[in-house]
Amino acid sequence: MQLAFQKAFQTCKNGEKIPFLVQSDDKKAQLEGVLFYEKGHFNLLKLKGILKGSITLICDISGEEYEKILNEPLEFYLSDGIINLDNENFEDVIECENGNINLSEILNGELEIIRCDYHTKDD
Repeated sequence: MQLAFQKAFQTCKNGEKIPFLVQSDDKKAQLEGVLFYEKGHFNLLKLKGILKGSITLICDISGEEYEKILNEPLEFYLSDGIINLDNENFEDVIECENGNINLSEILNGELEIIRCDYHTKDD
């Protein structure tokens, strides 16, 4: 699911929120939330959502596959391309390429971050 950044930015800057729901390719995980503009953050949109469903992981101790239930709140900013944050204090900013917000890519990236972590079946 893709949205044109500038169109979404103008919509949100006018006070509206843009709800979204995107599913992973295997339909087991989804990212649901809203995009909105937060005053004081010049050219950024804020994404606030929840990553829910499940993900198949491999236990780093036993090597067995298992399903982990997801219920993770996500909150970060989106920029239209590369941004200089010298004067800002942001922990998480996703730079959107080609003028588009690719929500499917954001979901897949968050799932990959989880997969790359250390996992044990008993977590």
